[in-house]
Amino acid sequence: MDTEIEIALMVKGIFKLQLLGLKGFFNSVFMLMNVPLESPTYT
Repeated sequence: MDTEIEIALMVKGIFKLQLLGLKGFFNSVFMLMNVPLESPTYT
């Protein structure tokens, strides 16, 4: 789990995304890869 968090934070820093944008980015990547995953929501 720590590796996934580190990757998400690296992508966030590289593309200068806010957390909501990061969530959408990863959901899009998962959809394009045809992987049945979704990033968690914290609302």
